[in-house]
Amino acid sequence: MNRVIVSLAFAALAASPALADDLSVAKDQSKVIKLTAAATTVVVGNPGIADVTMQDGSTAFVTGKSFGTTNVIAMDAQGHQIASFRVLVTGDQNRSVTLMRGGQVVTLSCAPRCETVAAAGEPAASK
Repeated sequence: MNRVIVSLAFAALAASPALADDLSVAKDQSKVIKLTAAATTVVVGNPGIADVTMQDGSTAFVTGKSFGTTNVIAMDAQGHQIASFRVLVTGDQNRSVTLMRGGQVVTLSCAPRCETVAAAGEPAASK
């Protein structure tokens, strides 16, 4: 009896939508995401940080618009969640510079103009 209950629990977990790892995308850049099923509804938590453009039902382009973190949720025609992940919009590592002056560290992303961004291990910069 216990084996049946455990098997049913694992089957239920397998049927539920899996949470993906965080998606990191550079500001003003895009990444392609393949969904496991066709999405009819896609919601971005903060469209000022990232944007999602669907090419077809299961192919999405996630574009970083401004520095920060948001989330994306995709649902199928029956209203079932098929994807849910965080989007971390960062600076382009190839076009960034870190300044150290005294005890202060500031990272600037310079693509095309320099803007202050928080880098891993640094406190958030105040504006």
